Amino acid sequence: MPPCDTHLVPDPIPPPAAGRPAEALELAAQALSDGDLEAALAQYEPGACLLTWQPAPTEGARSALTCFMALRLPLAVRIGTVLHSAGVALVTCTRHTAGTGPDGEDVEYRGLGAAVVRAQPDGTWRIAADVWALDRTAAIPL
Repeated sequence: MPPCDTHLVPDPIPPPAAGRPAEALELAAQALSDGDLEAALAQYEPGACLLTWQPAPTEGARSALTCFMALRLPLAVRIGTVLHSAGVALVTCTRHTAGTGPDGEDVEYRGLGAAVVRAQPDGTWRIAADVWALDRTAAIPL
């Protein structure tokens, strides 16, 4: 039987689209928890800026999310404030992940974050810039 590379098979079901700014963060967290990189990336604009708890890769959101997914841990997000202004929203939230990493070590990250979410021409919302921990010292693994 020939090897099967599922990364070459497109998903026939498109990822959900956010109908409100906070939903973009919720859908991204759910996709990451489910191990679905493409669904998580669908919540970000092309060229979006993303800074997770881990060192910032230079390759963009795909690389940053791939690094996070390597932990194979669920991501929880709790929405704080949503501030709207002319097709743009600032969304504050807390994010948290904890568990045993792939190396067998305990992992815990948490932080107060913020995202700039922009309305799209089709009425959906996508993340333009996202910081998972505004206080980088609080984001150090416990």
